[in-house]
Amino acid sequence: MIQNISNAFTGFIMRIIYAAILLVLAFMASHQGNGQSLKPQFDRNEYADMLWLQFFALPDSLPAGSTFKLNSGTFTKVFSSPEVGLYNKCVIFQREDGVVVLELRGTVNKPESWLENFYAGMVPAQGSLQLTSDYTFQYKLAEHENAAVHVGWLLGTGFLSRAYLPVLDSLVQKGHHHIIVTGHSQGGALAFLNTSFLHYYYQAKQQPVVLKTYASAAPKPGNQFYAYDFDFVTRNGMGFRVVNAADWVPETPFSLQTLKDYNAVNPFTDAKATIRKQKFFVRLYMNNVYKKLDGSSAKAARKFRKYLGEKMYTLASKSLPGYEKPSLNFSMNYATAGTPIVLPTDSAYHQQFTFDGKNVFVHHMYKPYVHLLDQYYPVSKN
Repeated sequence: MIQNISNAFTGFIMRIIYAAILLVLAFMASHQGNGQSLKPQFDRNEYADMLWLQFFALPDSLPAGSTFKLNSGTFTKVFSSPEVGLYNKCVIFQREDGVVVLELRGTVNKPESWLENFYAGMVPAQGSLQLTSDYTFQYKLAEHENAAVHVGWLLGTGFLSRAYLPVLDSLVQKGHHHIIVTGHSQGGALAFLNTSFLHYYYQAKQQPVVLKTYASAAPKPGNQFYAYDFDFVTRNGMGFRVVNAADWVPETPFSLQTLKDYNAVNPFTDAKATIRKQKFFVRLYMNNVYKKLDGSSAKAARKFRKYLGEKMYTLASKSLPGYEKPSLNFSMNYATAGTPIVLPTDSAYHQQFTFDGKNVFVHHMYKPYVHLLDQYYPVSKN
């Protein structure tokens, strides 16, 4: 009798343990989504695949359902957006382990696409843009009130997010919570801003989304305060900026730091008060130097804002009926963002990829980036 009770009790405990294990597994599945896994580190194979997809898998001639067997798995083309905004486009792929890839296309050979790059005034990283008569893009890309971003690429982010969010939301609802956001060149700049947008978008929806970014050959996306925020939300190895050291594109846009670009607490805030304490001739000299330094940088910032912001708006509005002029920040203090993966060049590289005085994109395309990736991050033999 006692033995029977003991066996029943043991069976009861085992059933509880088994049920608990099932609950844990169900919880893990709901948070990981079909076995998907994004590791917090630079993955050579993963980046190589993102680069290949950018250059070879975006054409509309490749229909939804097309598959590509690459280094980190087999990818299936799930969605391709129409061209929106200033000839922006994105494609969504799904890797065989369930990881979703949002690939953002770079600049194409259209004046409007180039205009988006040169439309380089800055706007706040939180707010709204009236993009068309019936579409206002509400966005948050950073917490800090002084964070600001490139208005041309923000415009692209607004149009693109409107196109891809229904598909991405559907995949997230099905449990695909791990998302790679990536692009090359202009697509890399868009990868920064779309990562930030999706981070705060899904945070507000309380969705447990994991984002990983590969911004390849990317220009600088915003000011220092935006860069701080991007680096924080992608901390611990989830946000990368991959740069060929000979490539000029990541050095853009034009950048200028003025006294207004510093944190509020700095030794320059009360510079005039400090100068007033000096002896007469010293004060006269220091005032003259201070005015020249501060005045020249402020004047240059106004010119940048005028020609790269206000003038470019006039051109952009011709292609975008209903797009209302945004209020630009004073800042033009563009900064790099993301954990740098720098690919240095050497004499052997320059013998293979030679600048002839005209081919200004010789260091910017697929082959030089893959060449350097193979040199510094060779494929593992294991």
